[in-house]
Amino acid sequence: MTEHQTTEKKRSVRRFHERREALLERWHLRRVRWHERWDAHRAQWHEDRDVRHAQRDERHARKAEYHAGRHAARAHAHPPRPTPVQTLKESLHLVLDLPIGIASFTILVTAVSTGLSTLVIIIGFPILVGTAIAVRWIANLERARVRWLLGADDLLPATWPGEGEPFLRRLWTCTKDPTVWKEAFYELLLMPWGIATFTITVVLWSFAFAGTLFATYAWALPESHPWYDLVGVTLAGLATFVVGPWIIHGVALLGRAMSRALLGVSTRELSAKVEHLSVSRKQTVDAATAERQRIERALHDGAQVRLTALAMELGRAKERLDTDPEGARELLDSAHDEAKRALVELRDLARGIHPAILTDRGLDAALTALAARAPIPVEVVVDLPERPTPALEATAYYVAAEGITNVMRHAGASRARVAVTRGNGDLAVEVQDDGRGGARIADPDGLVPTGLRGLADRVAGVDGELVLSSPPGGPTVLRAELPCGS
Repeated sequence: MTEHQTTEKKRSVRRFHERREALLERWHLRRVRWHERWDAHRAQWHEDRDVRHAQRDERHARKAEYHAGRHAARAHAHPPRPTPVQTLKESLHLVLDLPIGIASFTILVTAVSTGLSTLVIIIGFPILVGTAIAVRWIANLERARVRWLLGADDLLPATWPGEGEPFLRRLWTCTKDPTVWKEAFYELLLMPWGIATFTITVVLWSFAFAGTLFATYAWALPESHPWYDLVGVTLAGLATFVVGPWIIHGVALLGRAMSRALLGVSTRELSAKVEHLSVSRKQTVDAATAERQRIERALHDGAQVRLTALAMELGRAKERLDTDPEGARELLDSAHDEAKRALVELRDLARGIHPAILTDRGLDAALTALAARAPIPVEVVVDLPERPTPALEATAYYVAAEGITNVMRHAGASRARVAVTRGNGDLAVEVQDDGRGGARIADPDGLVPTGLRGLADRVAGVDGELVLSSPPGGPTVLRAELPCGS
């Protein structure tokens, strides 16, 4: 093979490999593009499938919501049939409306007329006061009757407002209370309403029983009746038994609505309650903020200063340890005394926040320990049938501790007394001293001691009430009433 042929053969082999590489590269690029198109198509298919599934789920959700709405509307349009026990209770309630209405109307009209006519000779004043008490008593009985017979569980017994106020001021507060006037109007309205309900109930059930049993006593009547009269009257009586529970239930619902409107809590009262809760929450936050600031000041001005002095004493003792051992020993003794004083301050601070003895042994032991540290004799009387909740116990301890602190700082007293009792659903904490008096609870101008202001905020934060009696010259009585549900 000549050299020319060898060169041509090598060139052809090289061209073959080049063409093969080009073909392989083009095939690889086509495969890559095909895979990319396939992946894009598959991704688009999955995305379309997810969209279809989402649309299907949305259609199913709308369908379920539609059917739920239909079922709810059907249930609302066709309420369950009143049970025999419910019908019996509602019938009893409607029948009792008349005698109770006559009694309440007679008592109210007679008492008010007598009180107003004798008001000029002062006798009418206690008569009117007694009338208001009778109105509230009858209204609470009506609330209990509606709760038991008609199932209105939201009608709770009403209480007199202005508890803890002087007699005349509380009397004026009760006179302005719209609940009393609504109760009086309800008791006046109950008699005509009772006439209607008594008539409907008695006539309905009398006709039902008489019509159903007509065939059994028709023979004793003076006039004879054909068979179709007997069948018609009997069917009418049976139909009354079928329709009667619905009629009784409808009239009972009207009576329950009237009771809720006149004996229930009005929107204004709910708004006042919400406003009171908002103020109580703000007072709780303010009391917590004041307590935190007090702790910060106590730590900054007390324990921090002593610990800083302790560090400085230890540093000076370390410098003199080699050169002046006696001086270093004196500095160490001084540092030791400073550490004990810092521990005492920290212990007093922790005891003022929440002493361990209060958690371990209760309010009696904690107040006894608090009285033992006082510079004046403090008598402690704790009369509780059972241990209060931890939150109520902490609040009561805080009231007693703050009261004793104010006695020692401002009263100039020689003796003090702390009494904790429980009654009428409240926990009462009373701090009494024989000091100079003249103390006041927080007023809008803030011209009172900070301790009493913070104490009033903390008591109001748990829906309690703080009452202070402190005439000039003493004695001073600080009383906090804390609801046992707080």
